[in-house]
Amino acid sequence: MILEYVLVALSLSFVHLSGIYLRYLAFRDDLPVADARRLWQFLIILALLFIPLYTWIFSRTGIVVTTYKSTLFWGWIPFQAVLMLSLPNRILHHIFIFGMSVLWTFTIHSINTITTALIMTGAEEATVLLFYSGMFIVWYLLFLPLARHCFTSLLPAYSHFTRPAVQIYTSFLPIVMVIGYLVLINDDQLWHSWEERIARLLLPIGFFLAYHYILNASNHIYEQEQLQHNADIMKQEITYLEESRLLAADNREKIKKQQENLLKTYAELKFLLQQGDIAGAQAYITQQEQVLSAAAIDSYTDYAIINAAISIYLHRAVALGITIIHKTNLPRNMGTDENDLAVLLANLLENALLASAKETGVKQITLILQHNGSQCVLEMANTCHTTLQLADDGLPKTSRSGHGLGMLSLKNFLTKYDGYADFSQENGWVRLSMYWEDKPPC
Repeated sequence: MILEYVLVALSLSFVHLSGIYLRYLAFRDDLPVADARRLWQFLIILALLFIPLYTWIFSRTGIVVTTYKSTLFWGWIPFQAVLMLSLPNRILHHIFIFGMSVLWTFTIHSINTITTALIMTGAEEATVLLFYSGMFIVWYLLFLPLARHCFTSLLPAYSHFTRPAVQIYTSFLPIVMVIGYLVLINDDQLWHSWEERIARLLLPIGFFLAYHYILNASNHIYEQEQLQHNADIMKQEITYLEESRLLAADNREKIKKQQENLLKTYAELKFLLQQGDIAGAQAYITQQEQVLSAAAIDSYTDYAIINAAISIYLHRAVALGITIIHKTNLPRNMGTDENDLAVLLANLLENALLASAKETGVKQITLILQHNGSQCVLEMANTCHTTLQLADDGLPKTSRSGHGLGMLSLKNFLTKYDGYADFSQENGWVRLSMYWEDKPPC
């Protein structure tokens, strides 16, 4: 009889490990290899410890439905706690993935219950539970390829729900379905009617179909937002390129005029020197230096598009009475795409200009763009006494329709280059500190 206890204990430990494996799949890309290895070492040790514990429990109570369901319903808690400690500060993600994994397990349970009822009707309770335990492993392994496909794509799909209220609703929806399922099976009966068995199978299947519909709808909305974002980017780039063209034309016109005046300048200097007016010649040279330094597009980096972006917003700032203090130091062969960085700078400077222009006192923007080994650093600050509203992701949010393009551009940039950004507000200044890997985009 002890062998039967051990076999049931083994199957229950397998159920706990199989459930945590599905939940781990959803977070697999977020865990470094060393951390994942330590996590699984701990989980396997925990599962091995549960085998003698469950063996002892069944030896005391016998292999009965009440004990089997109790260990099944509560034994998952230590495993889930270990996973959540390995990936802290992601409570909504854990709730969502846990609910989906339990629904998947219950779907396997319903299929297994129907199979067991077809084969083992009339057998003793202990024999039925032993058969059920073994068949659960068989069904789980048969459906494992489909489970792997589903759970590895759950979090990328979940990330499309960007609004906090929708995220909370989506996270708790599977748990609500799980509670409904538990109400149906939380009893001490071994056999149920065929109507109940089929209803239990259809319940999670119905949920998965409904969730698939919701996911497709969210994907459609996400794609529409991306299309709108791309359209806004294109509009901004058209304006940006037109301003750049005008500045370049203005620059060429100034250079042309300076060239036309060179002969006059040489003649004037020659005349002053012939007259012995050294002080007059020095004053005239100083005047010409000021004229020559007034080119429209300055060289801030070795990248023409980035220079144009900074120049455009520098000229806008001057027109608005805003002072821009800037310092740039980028390498000649930068891995970051020049166009991506120029669009990001344009969006961030646009937001900073709009905020500073509303100030009644000091209007100032500081821009520091540095390269540090394999990493780029961007620090930007602007005067702003209006309270900054931050979203759940730590980035500023706006309730005004048509705004928020800069933050969407920033999110896309951070995702593309494995970056990090932090916003803060203190003493009338809004500050952005941003870091990203200087690498070619994927």
